[in-house]
Amino acid sequence: MELETYIVNAFADAPGRGNRAGVVVSPEHPPEDVMQIVAADIGASETAFVAPEERAWNIRWFSPLKEMSLCGHATLAASRVLFGKEPLIDSLVFRYAGGILPVQRYPDDSIGMDFPLDDYMRCPPVAAFDDFFGPLRVTDCICGRRTGKVIIVTDEGTDLRTIAPDFNRMVEYRGLCGSGIAVTKASSVYDFESRYFNPWAGVNEDPVTGSVHTVLARYWSERLEKKTLAAFQNSSRPGELLLTVGDDRVEIRGKARIVLQGTFFP
Repeated sequence: MELETYIVNAFADAPGRGNRAGVVVSPEHPPEDVMQIVAADIGASETAFVAPEERAWNIRWFSPLKEMSLCGHATLAASRVLFGKEPLIDSLVFRYAGGILPVQRYPDDSIGMDFPLDDYMRCPPVAAFDDFFGPLRVTDCICGRRTGKVIIVTDEGTDLRTIAPDFNRMVEYRGLCGSGIAVTKASSVYDFESRYFNPWAGVNEDPVTGSVHTVLARYWSERLEKKTLAAFQNSSRPGELLLTVGDDRVEIRGKARIVLQGTFFP
């Protein structure tokens, strides 16, 4: 078996920035155990596997440890690969277990992905957060109803880059935030900034994360009373996202760059 494989920096258009994703394109999906092995060997936070399906593309996402229900940055990476293979098209559709994800390419070569907007509920901060992050001023705490992702809101004066999580304590924890946890704040340059951690999926820090922005978009849209939001994920490999919020959908828009192309031999 030979698999056409790419490494793509998502939500960035330069080396060393954005979220590195694997993309595997094949006539049909390999067996699940093979996809998991490939994702573990590629070692990116997620690898997208895409295969053609009735004028669309079936997509599945795997972290190094398990299959994921939704992944924004790997979808963006897969879109960049497919638009490169078919330069005359400006739209495509992905099918996944939860429905469809329409994708649009814009004249500036950015790519917009139409994702379901996640609602949220407020949840009280738990004592384990202090174990994870040390002293952190928490002004709000929410949990995505669909994604299960926990988001801690802190004040604008917090420097997110100084947060140094204790990943050993995090991965041992079994409770509220087993689907991942973000820290976010309002920003003087963007509308908001964030960082996102998910050692429970084998990814200590995910540099730029589309799926958590399905929750962040609703929260900050309501708080700032804006439908278009500029977001910045302030990791060591930072990235920018443009969010357009509708009633139950959000367009997550960004750029991506292919940095490696080759063949994987599982």
